[in-house]
Amino acid sequence: MSLLRFVRRLAAVARFTEWWGYKFAPIMAICFATALLSDRPIWPLSGQLLLLLLALTVAATYVSLLNDWTDRVVDKEAGKENRLAQTAASRFALLLGSCLAVGAGFLYHFWQLNPAAAFLYLGTWVVYSLYSLPPVRLKGRGVAGVLADAAGAHFFPQLLGVMVVGATMQQPLPLLWIVGVGVWALACGLRNIIWHQLSDGANDHQAGIRTFVTVYGAASVRRMTEWGIFPLEIAALCLLLYIEGLLLPVAALLLYAGLVLIRGLRWKMTLVIAQPGPNPHVLLNEFYEFFYPLALLLVAWWRHATDGWAGAGFLLLFGAAMWPTVRLLGGAAWRFPQQMLPANRKGACLQGPYKEEVPR
Repeated sequence: MSLLRFVRRLAAVARFTEWWGYKFAPIMAICFATALLSDRPIWPLSGQLLLLLLALTVAATYVSLLNDWTDRVVDKEAGKENRLAQTAASRFALLLGSCLAVGAGFLYHFWQLNPAAAFLYLGTWVVYSLYSLPPVRLKGRGVAGVLADAAGAHFFPQLLGVMVVGATMQQPLPLLWIVGVGVWALACGLRNIIWHQLSDGANDHQAGIRTFVTVYGAASVRRMTEWGIFPLEIAALCLLLYIEGLLLPVAALLLYAGLVLIRGLRWKMTLVIAQPGPNPHVLLNEFYEFFYPLALLLVAWWRHATDGWAGAGFLLLFGAAMWPTVRLLGGAAWRFPQQMLPANRKGACLQGPYKEEVPR
């Protein structure tokens, strides 16, 4: 097997496209915002940010491998595809062992940089191991499962990014900023894992998995998310924007809100907080992945010319994941004026609601 083919197969098994842009672009955004709090350029931090991405990629690969391996039986019972169903135990052990070895190296690096960063990085590995591995297997333990997933996928990585930037700049960070990032990341993580569990509710019930949704019921969990978790997420996001004191990210949020209105009113899409629906758009995810980081990079570029290189690097790494939004913006710029015309002047391509790929 050629090296390129091996890398592609590993990326497919690790579900690389499912988490690269969705989880890592928002982490970079918070790193950019943390640097801008101290009016420091982002470009000198690029080496540490690349190491952070590599470290989190190794952790995410470990998580994907471990989760699929421990889900083989329940996926078979539920009739779901499992990427490791035909993988030999020896090959799985080699892949998992490699992740652990490389992860240990990154753990040492973070310890040298800042012990708090090392504990946060270790936290991601520990909670996801407990999430998947029996006899603990938090995935099937209701509230503990969603808390573990939210902590491992969002809370620990986001705070790790904050600590890495602060330690690299050798600059103390406002406690309110750290708390705000933690609350926002946890709320965002809870909402997204609940969305995932609501999507898989029928399969999880069939397989007898006691997830948060199957234990408390879809209706109750949806209400809890819409009236508790989502408002907390919005409040924490507003706090972060207030602490930043920057106009461009706020303008980007308003631009995103306008696009959401077009989706709902003109394209007849289902605007989703947590409950899956037909032709859905999951609220705020696109802002975190696209509008927020780009707005921060533009501010940084305005302040420090060298940060144009940081922006170019971000586009190189995340451009493919962001391309659907670029196309959507172009389509909105074309479609919206056309939809204001009389019906007999609209093109055939403009009829009917807009369709977009459901994220993750």
